[in-house]
Amino acid sequence: MVDIIDASHVTATGDGLRYAPVHHPAWFEIDPHGPAEADIMVKVTAPSGATVPCRIMRTGNTFRCEYIPVEVGHHTIDVLYGNAPIIRSPFSCETYDPSKVRVTDVDYSGKINVPMGFTVDASAAGQGDVEAEVHANGRLVRTTRDRLGNNCHRFTFIPDEGVDHDIDVAFNREPVAGCPFKVHITDPRQVDILRATGSAPSRKSSYFLIEAKGTPYTLRDLKVVVKAPNGETVPSQIVHTAEGNFKAEYTSPYTGRHSVNIYFAGQPIQGSPFYVDIADPHQIRVEKVETEAVMSQETGLNIMWGDANKADLNIRIIGPSGQNIPFTLLDTPDGVRVNYVPQEFGIYRIHVLYGGMEIAGSPFTQEVRGGGMVSAYGDGLYRGEEDMPAIFWVDSKGMKGELFVQVDGPNSIAKCNINPEREGLYAVTYVPVEVGMYDVQVKWNNVELPGSPFHPRIVDARKVKIIGGWQSFLDANNQVSLRVNETKFIQFDCSEAGPGRLAAEVTGPTGRVPVHIEQAGKFHNIVFTPAVEGDYKISIWWSDIHLPRSPYVGYAVGTALPLDHTNVVLTGRGLREAQVKEEAEFTIDGSQAGPGTPHVSLKGVKNNIDVGVVAIGSNKYRCTYTAHTTGAYLLDIHWSDKQVRGSPFKVNVSTGSDASKVVASGEGLKTGILSKEIKSVIDTRRAGPGELTAQCMGPHKAAFCELRDNRDGTFSLSVKPQEAGKHVLTVRYGGEHIQGSPFFLKVAGAPDASKVRVIGPGVEHGILATYQSTFIAETRGAGAGQLTVRIRGPKGAFRVEMQRESQKDRTIMCRYDPTEVGDYLIHVKWSGEHVPGSPFHVRIFDTQEELERFMAGDMVVTLPRNHPGRFMSNGSYSPTWNDDVYYVRDER
Repeated sequence: MVDIIDASHVTATGDGLRYAPVHHPAWFEIDPHGPAEADIMVKVTAPSGATVPCRIMRTGNTFRCEYIPVEVGHHTIDVLYGNAPIIRSPFSCETYDPSKVRVTDVDYSGKINVPMGFTVDASAAGQGDVEAEVHANGRLVRTTRDRLGNNCHRFTFIPDEGVDHDIDVAFNREPVAGCPFKVHITDPRQVDILRATGSAPSRKSSYFLIEAKGTPYTLRDLKVVVKAPNGETVPSQIVHTAEGNFKAEYTSPYTGRHSVNIYFAGQPIQGSPFYVDIADPHQIRVEKVETEAVMSQETGLNIMWGDANKADLNIRIIGPSGQNIPFTLLDTPDGVRVNYVPQEFGIYRIHVLYGGMEIAGSPFTQEVRGGGMVSAYGDGLYRGEEDMPAIFWVDSKGMKGELFVQVDGPNSIAKCNINPEREGLYAVTYVPVEVGMYDVQVKWNNVELPGSPFHPRIVDARKVKIIGGWQSFLDANNQVSLRVNETKFIQFDCSEAGPGRLAAEVTGPTGRVPVHIEQAGKFHNIVFTPAVEGDYKISIWWSDIHLPRSPYVGYAVGTALPLDHTNVVLTGRGLREAQVKEEAEFTIDGSQAGPGTPHVSLKGVKNNIDVGVVAIGSNKYRCTYTAHTTGAYLLDIHWSDKQVRGSPFKVNVSTGSDASKVVASGEGLKTGILSKEIKSVIDTRRAGPGELTAQCMGPHKAAFCELRDNRDGTFSLSVKPQEAGKHVLTVRYGGEHIQGSPFFLKVAGAPDASKVRVIGPGVEHGILATYQSTFIAETRGAGAGQLTVRIRGPKGAFRVEMQRESQKDRTIMCRYDPTEVGDYLIHVKWSGEHVPGSPFHVRIFDTQEELERFMAGDMVVTLPRNHPGRFMSNGSYSPTWNDDVYYVRDER
């Protein structure tokens, strides 16, 4: 008898089958639609292939499944009913991590009617939607989004009130860390005197701080101009500091005294210009480095200043045993001499820092040996690891004799292998089998070498034991359990690890975390305090050797908070606007409001709208609703029976946007010239409310797009290309392509009149009867432009003609067929600029004799100033003139 299991009637629903945040419970429900006749089995597979634990809880005839993803990306969920997959199994769930979203390039301060912006980078957060809102005095400020690719977005807005603006960014309806935050909008005319202080500059980067006294100001109010000693302008940038001041940074390729001019509203501040001396460590040269030196004899190197300018010089010499070696400095005509006396064999490292930076080639190495004596050197004489080969070398300097080596541990004798490598050089290898201080005897012809016996320290990082075992520090996800603002103590027993020291480094979402190491006898304590919620990496070393499994991964969770409904954070467009028959959303974040639950209602004059509230973890809730009629509604939100800040909200429900009714016009949709703005106009007045975005991509680089709101339903689009060639311009409204999008732009290089060549007999002197008036203008390589030919000569005595074989031909032929002798002045311009040789002065004569006399300088023709005119063979002048102008446009 065989049981037949029918899985076709079993269904699974829930957000945990579609998308879920990492480090938070994701869930879905399985419904057999009746009593379960078979076992329910669920397998969740992470992107790395690891299986994610899933808990199944039964409630009546349904089953609730919960799992906690820890990886960002695509998860596969297999649901089996009696070993048979249910409908749509396997399911696909995309997980995301809002803590990976970064808000950068923020304009923290500005002034009214001047565009401001910020960039949201969600490239590492997984799949999801980015939303951003800007509020001023509780009013929503219109924003424009530019999609930069790879889930990066640039948001811009134009403030029209001189008040602080609140910026809120959400990812998949979850607030991004650090949001909401404020940007300051001021009137730049209300500012007091500034004060500037400079730091000690280095070749790599120089900076100084700018501090305001009184009314705050913005980056746009400031201008910094840095001049090198040769008068060149050095590029600089101004950034906002965490203390509310500004820092101007610059990197100069020049050395010497630099002038720094600071301007506010176009006027230099008090004390400007300031002066800074910059040194270049790359100009430092090191000479006479003896790669081999003799023990107990003075050695060293020479440092030559070159063109490095003045800066602090720091020298550090480290011996083979890791100790600092004393040295002396002696001034020389071109720099300084560094001398030291080595007292042991081995490799010495000389670090040379100039202006806080190591110079090229630093550290320099010198190998110290024993003059004509046999010497030993190498790490195996000073350090090693248990069960790992340690090696050192013995150099006999070519002398004949017998090498003897013995390695004694605390309770053992290590076996040694001696292998000749070349004449007189031996490689000695031994494997220590215990930790501790060793004695290494090295003899040549039964005489100990200088330094023998050596005392290497042998350690074993595997023997560093954590008190209580690592499992006691891990959570359900096998991560070190941490809590925000709670000091973490991790104690180690290092008594069996050998002579060494413990070192640790902890990094978190905001960078490196301060770590203290406390020692009490054989125990060592690592102490640190996580400051923010998120992932942490804990790296631990024993004598510079990583402990097994290091670095360790930890996760810090937030601390429990008291109930406070004023700390509820609301985000999403659904708080203020919606479109008919389209789902609107907003998020309630009570993670900082303490224990509680939300109550939401949406009421209109004629009808009420049901609002769905779904918990998404961490005391956060996703709210959705769908309106079927237009009008104004009141959205009321309570947290634990108390009205949240800003509630009730006024929600305007309107019809949706129609991208097909957006009209774009202008030459900027077809052609353009490099280094010039390409402009067009976009009309959204008939398309309803929606978000307008523009993006332009060239052959290799993205062009900068700026949308300017004309406040009448139209927008001015300005495109600034960075390269010539075919560009694709994409314009969307409400996320949809407008009519004609994408547009294909042909961007030509900037016009360059110097590249135009004019040749031919028509720009040379000649005889009327045989005169050939043709000349050619070659515009290849001159970029896009307009060719203008203007000829001045005797009235009615010529007619200009210009032609080319095709529109793609860059060679233009000109002729003017003169019928009278006289002076002809030919102007040839490319985009308004004279080409080389223009204007051309041509004189046409009656006879060959007149031409030859003129070329020989025997004929002098006097014409009125600024009026070239007709002349006769007897030298008489006729002031009657004619202008003929011809244009040819070429945009290749």
